Amino acid sequence: MAILFHWNSATPEIWHNAFAAAGCGNDIRSLADPGNVAEVEHAVVWAPPAGALKAFPRLRYIYSIGAGVTHVTLDPEWPSHVPIVRLQDRMLVLDMSCHVIHWVLHFHRFYARYARQQDQGVWLHHRYPENAERRVSVLGLGQTGKDACIRLRDLGFPVTGWARSPKRVEGVRCLHGDENFDTVVRAADILVNLLPLTDATANILNASVFDRMPKGSFLINCGRGGSVDDRALLNALDGGHVECAALDVFREEPLPADSAFWTHPGVFVTPHTAAPTNERSAAEFIAAQVKVAMDGGRPAPIVDPERGY
Repeated sequence: MAILFHWNSATPEIWHNAFAAAGCGNDIRSLADPGNVAEVEHAVVWAPPAGALKAFPRLRYIYSIGAGVTHVTLDPEWPSHVPIVRLQDRMLVLDMSCHVIHWVLHFHRFYARYARQQDQGVWLHHRYPENAERRVSVLGLGQTGKDACIRLRDLGFPVTGWARSPKRVEGVRCLHGDENFDTVVRAADILVNLLPLTDATANILNASVFDRMPKGSFLINCGRGGSVDDRALLNALDGGHVECAALDVFREEPLPADSAFWTHPGVFVTPHTAAPTNERSAAEFIAAQVKVAMDGGRPAPIVDPERGY
């Protein structure tokens, strides 16, 4: 039961130690030296080359070294019959919540305006509302979305969460389904997107959504770049309906040098760093799930192929 491991930025010692500590053995293979491919039953990967995984005929599970799985599923040749285990890491969840809180406070207290004023040498106060008067809507109520909602709730913000299916978070108004999406958008003084990219969420943040958000609202996107209609967002920013946007994810990464997002005064770009994989905690989690599978159990969480997450 060999393990294929592929991540170009990995610290091999961390992963080998985690696999050994979990009791997974030490038969760790690489794409450069896979050995007998029929012996490989587990693939722990981030962004494997297109077509690479189909070479392993007895693969039982693919483990994503990251919360997203499109780095696997966008490969037209990936073995789609093999279940994908998604990373569910405590440090990733905490890092994402910290990112969201940072930008909520940044926009809530008008720090973006002060940054522009500093460039101009302008001393001018902007009165911000109480936390209880600034409505935050969070799209996506998975593990990261729920945690962000709870932390924002505890800061006194009125939080509305939205998901495709019913969810419950104490102290948070939770809505679901297409029939409630309009309500969530209209209540978004600050809109946080944590949705995965699926057929249903592609371009979900479009001109219609931006028009329905309150004038002077803010967008924080740390879900997936393909969820945002880029031109519609730029138009909303240019027209002043959306005041600012903090974007951590993009349709094309790295963000092309000629993208208008780089130079737009209302856009804050971060290079997909909202919740980078913490190697030690991720290695511990994945190694534990590999061991579950080796012992005959079913690792978790398994990606639902129809929903895409």
